[in-house]
Amino acid sequence: MKILINTFKQLTHLYFSTKITMNFLEKKIKASENSIVQEMGDGIVILNLNTERFYELNEIGKRFWELLTDHQEYDHAFNILQDEYEVNAVQLHDDMTRLIEDLLKAELIIVS
Repeated sequence: MKILINTFKQLTHLYFSTKITMNFLEKKIKASENSIVQEMGDGIVILNLNTERFYELNEIGKRFWELLTDHQEYDHAFNILQDEYEVNAVQLHDDMTRLIEDLLKAELIIVS
């Protein structure tokens, strides 16, 4: 019974996180013209020229940024990151969705 409940929780979580992420599937995501990127250590720093605020991404965030700006497709970036980091699909969806939403709020990317 405990396994069944845990499986249900995972499926419910996957459904809701996938439902949120569906907004980004088949969408193009690109860097805003108002952002400048500079490598710093293993990560990157992104400066928003309009707000003069900067944002730092770690090594994995940097890889995500590279994939999005090079290929501009959410599902392409998702598949590569899942292979490279061997991460759970639910966790990756959540992390990618959260990062995309944060980058959108910071006006560092454009989703079309």
